[in-house]
Amino acid sequence: MAQNEMLTPLEVAEYFKVPLKTVWRWCRHGTLPAIKFGKYWRVPKSALDALISSKSPLPVEKPEVRRG
Repeated sequence: MAQNEMLTPLEVAEYFKVPLKTVWRWCRHGTLPAIKFGKYWRVPKSALDALISSKSPLPVEKPEVRRG
């Protein structure tokens, strides 16, 4: 992969196997370094690699449990 490669939130979600909504939240809250171009988010591959190598836990949404 190219050093300046940018990933879409969908690609990040597929990589981490989390819902797309979770990746958008990480981007909005700054948990995952991302750049917004208009209405589109992009995550630098280098930022993703740095986050993985830091071994920092990422918050993941817990699914809602419906009862009744």
